[in-house]
Amino acid sequence: MDERLRPRERIRKKKDFIELYRKGRRLRGRYFHLVFRPNGLGYSRMAVVVSRKIGKATVRNRLKRRFRELFRRNKNSLPGPLDLIFIAQREAGQGSREEVAADFMAVLQRLAF
Repeated sequence: MDERLRPRERIRKKKDFIELYRKGRRLRGRYFHLVFRPNGLGYSRMAVVVSRKIGKATVRNRLKRRFRELFRRNKNSLPGPLDLIFIAQREAGQGSREEVAADFMAVLQRLAF
């Protein structure tokens, strides 16, 4: 099982973000919103969006690390190659690691097409 997060598994281009926001489906969790869409690649890609409204830089960076770790450890349980954007909510800054992970797994269960 490969638990690395390779550079190709990140969404970085503006056109990819725009297309995903326009054509992607959405799921809501307690700590984040998920925008997702199947991609034609052989692997899943992800991005994390954390607004300044959530907290200072240390809080925002911690949240980004948590979401990247959750994706990295669970990317093999995704139903096919997907593009994913995690949009953190205000409550995510106060949530513990276990609560955010439980919310992530609950949203993954609903991620069926």
